[in-house]
Amino acid sequence: MKKIEIKEIGAKSAFKATVYLSLIPLAFMSAIGILITIIGLAIGQSAMLVAGIPYIILPIIFLFIYGLIGMLSAFIYSKFAMKFGGLEISVEEKDQK
Repeated sequence: MKKIEIKEIGAKSAFKATVYLSLIPLAFMSAIGILITIIGLAIGQSAMLVAGIPYIILPIIFLFIYGLIGMLSAFIYSKFAMKFGGLEISVEEKDQK
């Protein structure tokens, strides 16, 4: 078994990974917002419109906020890993047949 130490995480890589992981829940949130908005328009209730429109807009904002938090986390990890050492992972190679 081989040990590997992670010394640095790329900020762009962390941004992309965070966006990919949050894409499905935020798409689900947008779909709920679209559904609520359509129902609100169909039955003529403005309260449902007021509730539905933020569900459509906020996931886009959250996507960038989550990505920036992922980038910040990667940056902080990389700085601390250089000073104190990074995470150690044990890796075992398997034969490919």
